[in-house]
Amino acid sequence: MGEILLSGQPGAGKTLLLLKIMREGKFKNVVWVTTTRSARALRKILGEDVWIVDTHTWSHTKIHPRDVVIVNPINLNEVNLGVSRLLDSIGKNCLVIFDSLTGLLLYHDLHKLIYFLRGVLVKIEEKNASAIFTYVKGAHSTEVEFSLYTMFPVVMEILNTDDYRKKIIKIIKATEYVEDVSGEIEIVKDDIIVPENIMNYIMKVLSI
Repeated sequence: MGEILLSGQPGAGKTLLLLKIMREGKFKNVVWVTTTRSARALRKILGEDVWIVDTHTWSHTKIHPRDVVIVNPINLNEVNLGVSRLLDSIGKNCLVIFDSLTGLLLYHDLHKLIYFLRGVLVKIEEKNASAIFTYVKGAHSTEVEFSLYTMFPVVMEILNTDDYRKKIIKIIKATEYVEDVSGEIEIVKDDIIVPENIMNYIMKVLSI
């Protein structure tokens, strides 16, 4: 089990990579925490089996039994409680996808976010879960970016190129030696092709 921070510019392919990890990881449960899209919109992409914590909608409305809607996402305690209660109810051995930290930084300063992150990461470790968090590169200052990078044992970046179908993925921070820490990824219809050694490392970090 482990935690990864995945950073990338808009359109870099972060969501496609998350979906690939979900498909290939064979996790017992997946919890997707969304700060930038509603649960209703995500269901069309993720299907029926994923648990969704919606911190975007600002509504009491729940359209699916596996939806958890946070009515007041400005209150980080409520977000933390929503995630914690869900992890308590579904048990151990799950993957948490938190997409994205940038959405929370619209309403909270860095210090509040780091305090919140510590609580969430402790809960994830307590439940023997794994997690991957996303962050929009360039959305905030380098101070914010570097501070977030220090919170995670593994940090990866996806960089855009002049060809929208081809990107560069880099392992910025790792828990062990990885040969060829960067490589080209290609976006194809409904999939993203990632260098085998990097994909293997991602799955090893997130393995439960």
